[in-house]
Amino acid sequence: MHWVLALLLLASCQRHSQWQYTHVRETTSDSTRIQYRSKDPVQGIDIEMIHVDGELTTYLQVHSEPLKTKESKTLVVIGDTSYYAPCHKGKQRVQLTDVLQTMLISSLTEGNPITLELSGYRENVDPARFQKVFARIEKKAPSILKGIRIY
Repeated sequence: MHWVLALLLLASCQRHSQWQYTHVRETTSDSTRIQYRSKDPVQGIDIEMIHVDGELTTYLQVHSEPLKTKESKTLVVIGDTSYYAPCHKGKQRVQLTDVLQTMLISSLTEGNPITLELSGYRENVDPARFQKVFARIEKKAPSILKGIRIY
């Protein structure tokens, strides 16, 4: 009985990763989503990477106040580099450009902690477990080819 209590106590003390992986298999296509959930839902920034039919798109999202925009773009700071990136209509979600996405993934893959900033929001991203989760993304054939049968 004591060992069960000790096991439960040990399991409850383990730190859970902020990186989450989800794979959805559909009849027409497969998709994979990797999420990084901020510990601070008010001032933090979440990361979401969506991989569908060989294409990877990365988004940053905030949850409290809309982002300040200039011509529907907002300033994204990754480490020491800053670029403007398109902001979605609600101004709480930003789609990273290819340059920003590559920079973010490269830094996290190398195991380097990285700081993200979006007008008034800041997130220190822990790269722990990112490599393991990101490696699970498999390049798939475009879904349009999956429905074709040759007789």
